[in-house]
Amino acid sequence: MNERFPSIEKLKPLYELAIKFRKIKCWEYMEDTDMFGVMNPKNGEIGYVCILGNVKEVFGINVYLGIKGLDGYLKVLSGETYPGRINMFSTQYCLSLTYENLDFLDKRDINTILELGIDPKGKNLLPFFRSYVPGYYPWYLTEEETNFFKVVLEQAIDVCIRFKTNKSLFKTNKPNNYFVRSASENKGVTIWEDKLLKASSYKEEYEDTQINELKLKKIFKKMLQKEGAWEVGCDFFPLCINDKKSRPYMPLVFLCVDGLTGEILGHSLSSLRKNYLLLPEEILVLIDKLNKIPEILIVDKKDFINVLKPITDKLGISVRFKRNLLYYEEAANSLIDFLNKR
Repeated sequence: MNERFPSIEKLKPLYELAIKFRKIKCWEYMEDTDMFGVMNPKNGEIGYVCILGNVKEVFGINVYLGIKGLDGYLKVLSGETYPGRINMFSTQYCLSLTYENLDFLDKRDINTILELGIDPKGKNLLPFFRSYVPGYYPWYLTEEETNFFKVVLEQAIDVCIRFKTNKSLFKTNKPNNYFVRSASENKGVTIWEDKLLKASSYKEEYEDTQINELKLKKIFKKMLQKEGAWEVGCDFFPLCINDKKSRPYMPLVFLCVDGLTGEILGHSLSSLRKNYLLLPEEILVLIDKLNKIPEILIVDKKDFINVLKPITDKLGISVRFKRNLLYYEEAANSLIDFLNKR
């Protein structure tokens, strides 16, 4: 990823706004479901704002970017994913500001705080910014993200102050509609107004999967029997790979677990960013290696049913969706612990 980071001069107004936002303490009267949007004047994309802190654990603000970011937030809200679950790293696309203690910050954050002349003392008072992109490690804001976050905080301060005295500010009977601060240009001046705008549904776009026909023919020749159920997944694992040239990324990991015993049947790590390219190929490799064809593949993403269709139709394998794959999650966490110790 090609990234340009902001100068200290450009960070200064962002941190000033973060301190101003902290002082209104909107988490005392707003919940994380009181979501509203802020339009990016540069490209028209909406950042969907979620206030953190009503449960008094983490204080701050998340800005979910466009309908892809909103979809990730809704997956958390529905329980489809949650902090600590493996697929969380494949869904969260947002900018984040939280307020932390000094010992939570890394060296680069501390240097920024000191250079800006911000008092580093106090509990949960220091602004901590991060960018979350699926498949990549949480990272520092780019210049472009910094510019948008400044806009968000300016508008969020206005909206949250108004919400305190008008709890029906976001109220609408229209499904999938959100209160949005909408931007338009008039003679070079940005004009802001309140609007209710409908959010489109997000659908991941998948390219046609290229199936290894030679591998399929080899499997057919073996005339293997179908038996058992496999829990399979393909997720970004929280293992930091840093080449020092760009944003650190997470490996994409294929993992297959016996659905009856929890035994790990196979796994592989890849630098690919698209799970639908890895999953069908690795299943074919595993079938060929184990000389077994499962009767059932169990997945925790509905989209995987269609991704796997080119091979499951030909091999006569059933695919089922199950929200929580307990054996898979347990095996994934064990694998992460093992790889972290290497």
